[in-house]
Amino acid sequence: MQSNKNIRHNQLLLQLLLWIFIFVTQAAPSQSHAPSASKDTLSFKALIDSLSRRYNLSFAYDALAISDDSLFCVDFSRAPDKRWIASLFENDSVEVSFIGSQVIIGRLQGAPSLTEVINIYGLVKDAAINEALPMVNIAVEGEPLGTSTNDAGAFEFKLPRSFQGRRIVFSSLGFANISMEVPANDTLVEISMKSLSIPLPEVQVMYRDPMKIMMEVRQKIHSNYSLERFLLTGFFRETIRQNGKYVDVSEAVVEIVKPPYNNALDAERVRFVKGRKGRELSEMDMVQFKLVGGPYHFSQLDVVRHGDFMPDENGLSDYRYSFNGMDIEFGQLVYCIGFKPYSDNEGINYVGEIRVESESMALVSIDFQMTGQSVRRSRSHLIKRDARRFKTRPFYARYYVQYRPWNDMWVLSKVRGEVSVRVFDRFERERSVFDTVSEMIISDFSIADHRIRIPATESFRADYILSEHIGDFDPEFWKYYNLIKADESLEAIFNSGK
Repeated sequence: MQSNKNIRHNQLLLQLLLWIFIFVTQAAPSQSHAPSASKDTLSFKALIDSLSRRYNLSFAYDALAISDDSLFCVDFSRAPDKRWIASLFENDSVEVSFIGSQVIIGRLQGAPSLTEVINIYGLVKDAAINEALPMVNIAVEGEPLGTSTNDAGAFEFKLPRSFQGRRIVFSSLGFANISMEVPANDTLVEISMKSLSIPLPEVQVMYRDPMKIMMEVRQKIHSNYSLERFLLTGFFRETIRQNGKYVDVSEAVVEIVKPPYNNALDAERVRFVKGRKGRELSEMDMVQFKLVGGPYHFSQLDVVRHGDFMPDENGLSDYRYSFNGMDIEFGQLVYCIGFKPYSDNEGINYVGEIRVESESMALVSIDFQMTGQSVRRSRSHLIKRDARRFKTRPFYARYYVQYRPWNDMWVLSKVRGEVSVRVFDRFERERSVFDTVSEMIISDFSIADHRIRIPATESFRADYILSEHIGDFDPEFWKYYNLIKADESLEAIFNSGK
């Protein structure tokens, strides 16, 4: 019988399987809503919901631009035009712009001007073989600001001009850290990182019992992770490929209020700030995949806070641990702890590796994927809905979570999930493979005082579909935000809709 902790572990991870909607695509019937003569006092959320229903508009807004408690007196008897809609929201600190039927509400004041921002563009390579390095951590020394290279090793990093002269540190698993000075002006750089190996004799003498390591990780959570509430700013991207071609991409900036690590009862709350999407509908004309609740689920994929894959206080675990040697991460020696289930006859189970910093005993990263038997049992968990004409079969699910050091603690830094599904169209006798990748980097964070909260009405829910909450935007959309640089094929999708 599974322990209560493992039941909670399975429940959490089953939620994090990027539920997918599969159905036959059909055009939604257009609906016209004639405005009724009425004058109402509405909250901000109620107002944008009403405008959406009445006039077939979609909204994107900076959650910090207008308080959810704001009230608006609206005369719906007026003919709806852009000037009238803008007048409902605009003031000294709020601006409204339009792209087609998309209404964008943002902050007029507070964003830095382009002259106050230093843009650093670049490519990170392996010095030995001259190949690009993906998922390299990039951060300002001693500061919470950070970003990451994409799969092609490219990055963009936006910094306040006041950071000129500070050190930017590049770190990656198995490589020596390298740093550069923040330049005075926009700069294009190429960074070469040298691999850093550990002498074999050193690895042999430093063997340790993996269960003891995992027990120390558990015991030192409160000294290695924050006991205060944190406000995290994250960049989230989810992509869908059909037979190797990108067909759907959504990007968003989100804010996450994370409770202290000594409080496992309070849940993380996520607020959507800003987003954009791109789609090649011709490539997905018969089947639509929709990823459900991505930012919400990823905010909770914090294995340290929730104790997933760890032994309980009595040293009991559903996983068998193994000592896989040592490596370098963030310039520090880390223990590599493998894990696999004692039994894989039922439920959803994983195999993977945990990295533990050898001095602080902090969990630094975890890489895990479904076992083969679990993948075969996972259809009812991964597929939220499908049509009878389609036969679906998941065949791959993998996740990666990383923390990075800041002062004397470790902070959630990066989350990535990959799920692949085979689809067979019984009518057309055609087969397709859909690959989904969702990734989130924490680009900034700060201690959150009691005044910072995300009301339930503003929270991104588990059943929200990100792509349905955002619209298409211009190329300047991300000019103030740090993000994972999109590769050329992703940018082509965004540009194709313009």
